Amino acid sequence: MFSSVRGSARERIDVSEFERLRAAGSVILDPRLTRPRYFDGRFLTARDLTREQTYFLTRQADLGRAGGSGVVSGLGVERGATASSVQIQPGHGITPTGELVMVPQSLTLELSDVGEIQRLDAAFGLSRIPRAPARGRTGLFVLALRPVEFTANPVASYPTVVDGARTVEDGDIIEAVAVSVIPYPDDGGRNETEDIRSRIARQIFVEGQTRGIASAVLPIAMIALDRGIVQWLDPFLVRREAGAEQGSVLGLNLVPRALREAHLLQYVRQFNDVLEQRSRGSRGLRFAASEHFLTLPAVGPMPSAAVNPADFSQIYFPAQVDVNLSVIPEDELGALIEEGLMLNPIDLTAAPEELESTSVLVLATAPRAQIASLAAQLGNLTVPLRSAAPAQLSQRRPIDVLRGLTLSRLLPPTLDVSSVADNAWRQVLSQSSSLWYVRRRNELVKSQVTGTITLVNTGDVQRELTLNNQIDALGVRAQFDTLMGRSSTLARAEIVKRLSAQAVVNSPTLLQAALSDLTASPTLDATSALTTLSRVETAGLGEGLKRMEAASTDLRTPAIATVLANSGAAIELDRASRTLAPAVLATLANEIATEAASGAEDAPARVAVLIRSRLGGIANATRTNR
Repeated sequence: MFSSVRGSARERIDVSEFERLRAAGSVILDPRLTRPRYFDGRFLTARDLTREQTYFLTRQADLGRAGGSGVVSGLGVERGATASSVQIQPGHGITPTGELVMVPQSLTLELSDVGEIQRLDAAFGLSRIPRAPARGRTGLFVLALRPVEFTANPVASYPTVVDGARTVEDGDIIEAVAVSVIPYPDDGGRNETEDIRSRIARQIFVEGQTRGIASAVLPIAMIALDRGIVQWLDPFLVRREAGAEQGSVLGLNLVPRALREAHLLQYVRQFNDVLEQRSRGSRGLRFAASEHFLTLPAVGPMPSAAVNPADFSQIYFPAQVDVNLSVIPEDELGALIEEGLMLNPIDLTAAPEELESTSVLVLATAPRAQIASLAAQLGNLTVPLRSAAPAQLSQRRPIDVLRGLTLSRLLPPTLDVSSVADNAWRQVLSQSSSLWYVRRRNELVKSQVTGTITLVNTGDVQRELTLNNQIDALGVRAQFDTLMGRSSTLARAEIVKRLSAQAVVNSPTLLQAALSDLTASPTLDATSALTTLSRVETAGLGEGLKRMEAASTDLRTPAIATVLANSGAAIELDRASRTLAPAVLATLANEIATEAASGAEDAPARVAVLIRSRLGGIANATRTNR
């Protein structure tokens, strides 16, 4: 701790005590950390002040290394306007030696005109000999930032002796950041394009190789050049984020988090490039991962076309990998990605017996409000996916070969197109533009039951009583009894459970709207009931109608609430009204109240037309303003 009054808070010892400690071997000296001691009457020289600067720069570098090296913020690298240029975004980072590098504004770098960069590379010892001309560079290169300094601004230097002459010396040391293009050593063929990218990714993220990058530079991107033209640019092959560079997790010698994050980000970038290239070449998006990658991170996106909804087969992963399909709430995807980062990557070049112990879960996402209805339709939220590319004969296990010799070959089973669960899975896949996969742990799960069922009182009796009281108060008992009479046992339980939710039972409009939707449903089994009532399970339900009723108290009138509920647009109105401006909200509320109070036989239909036309106009105006 430093005190502005007393200076350093370190304990001060005298020279005799230091000598005694050094003789005992219990004192440690760092020759870098020596600073001048100032006192009145001391003659100061330039050497003293330089030593002080060096001392504080050394302490600053040590402090910078404590938080880990890497990019702190910004420093994104993208292609430039020309085929031979790149653009570096503003930001700053810390080199492995603890030096701070900063780019204060966006920088466009023309790689075909890098004479100064070549000169700097030679000065820093980063260039290869012989070196290709800048305009003819071909191969892999690392774009890196290196802290440099130079002297400038000459000032007069007074003589230090009586008969000395006055001279001129540079008066300032100016710090700067130099952009360097460093050749990356690679032994592969130079005629490769995308294959080399996958091979380098495997070397870095699976084999843990780090080659050809000096510790005094901050790498921010890897570039493949062909005669000075950028073929591809991938920041995350070499870029690492500062603050995530711990050596292991809980001392278990796991891969550093920064490397795991970089692998995922690098894969996502290359995956998007692959999709773009295949779309331009009309090659289709159904492909095996091994066509473009040698390794996959433990979690990442995959093309939905890789799963065939007709027979629930997949082609993305090797045949030996155990693959299952599941659907999860979309707000849980982030947590699963975070958990998946703890696992090792999937090496697609591994032996078949190693891949047999690899299990992958393919994830489709859906809004949380739809999960309950999907569970009722699917029966099980997980379904196995068989491989569309069976293993080669040489990779089959001996037991599989023997079974093929002794067992009669059966015709493949006929697909049951009428299966409700299969059709529901097909609908889930059709609604997902992209899928995510997560590597699963190999855990020992016991098949026997290890617990007992315990009933927990959740207040369901009181909730059902409150629902019945509200139904009687609204005068819709006959409608409710009719619905319950034509519902299955499971459907009745689901209806009571969702209608007795606080947001629904406390809002006469929402309760009657839900009853109206159920009345319009042709069948009322558990699946159809859950699907119909999924609209009343959204977050913030009822908040919009509360704002509408506060703007126009007429909407609380039972007759007007009934008309609004029977319009079929009450839930849409509730969702949109949560974000409407107060003036727009008040105008719309008064218009709805006036139209609903007309007493016309078609008042519900007219209210629905009014609501949807007004909301549509508001949405169009919002898009126009944007």
